[in-house]
Amino acid sequence: MQRFAADDIKYAYSPRHAFVGTVEPGETFAVECVEGWSNFFRRPEDMTPEAYHAAEAVKWAMVGPIEVAGAAPGGAVAITIHEVEVTTPGVCVYGPSTHEDPLTWWDDENAVELFESSGGTVRFDEHLTLPARPLIGCLAVAPAEGERHAMLQGRYGGNMDCKDLVAGTTLVLPFEHAGCGLYFGDCKSIMGDGEIVGPPEVGALVTASAALRARPAAMTWPRLESPEALTVIVAGTPLEWAARQAFRELLEWLLADYELPRHRAALLMGMVANAGICQVSNTDFTAYCTIPRHVLQPYARAGGGA
Repeated sequence: MQRFAADDIKYAYSPRHAFVGTVEPGETFAVECVEGWSNFFRRPEDMTPEAYHAAEAVKWAMVGPIEVAGAAPGGAVAITIHEVEVTTPGVCVYGPSTHEDPLTWWDDENAVELFESSGGTVRFDEHLTLPARPLIGCLAVAPAEGERHAMLQGRYGGNMDCKDLVAGTTLVLPFEHAGCGLYFGDCKSIMGDGEIVGPPEVGALVTASAALRARPAAMTWPRLESPEALTVIVAGTPLEWAARQAFRELLEWLLADYELPRHRAALLMGMVANAGICQVSNTDFTAYCTIPRHVLQPYARAGGGA
């Protein structure tokens, strides 16, 4: 199995980057993802203004781009995550803010805590151990135009920070450049919705495979498929726009794949779909809309249904 080492780090997504290697469609491969703070903090006392400044300069380290053989512009790539193996303790950089305005909280990052995150659990303290749910914060293809900092996100994927991008799921991204150019990074051992305070950033070994698909006519934003649900992820501002656009794009997905007229699909979504926040920590916010698969089974098209 090919293994892409964390020795050719990028801090942006760009169609101008040279590929670090090539995978065949369906081939299983592994990617060594760097801990989000690039291993600057291994003890709480490692947090100093100087160390924080240096670590900020190398956040969002990405491994890639990885070429998918035969990927022609205008298609879609389906990246299936087989395993996210945590390889470092979880690092939380945060600010014990007392500001009344929560929008200033992120300006107060001046402390760090580390959490043991091995063996499928996260040890919060002597009283509480949580089940780990390792996820990939950043997964992208090369953007359609220009270069994007790795902290950003858009139709190409990127720093979506969706807590449900875990082992057993498939992220489907539209791409515009030959070879796709896959980037991986920013893994966390566990994360709640919103990312109001930074979750445990971890190094991880991600095992994945990529398949090429014809791009659905109604697809403009990333889609996440799991055995339990269908989800659309949208980034933008304001947050309510991103949430409404995710609802709209999920509606178009259902219309294409299921025997439901538009008004009935919208009514069903109003009853059982959930819109939520992936993150509100970046300059663009990320929202999702998700619907359980089981409610769609009666309406699956013959021989189809996502």
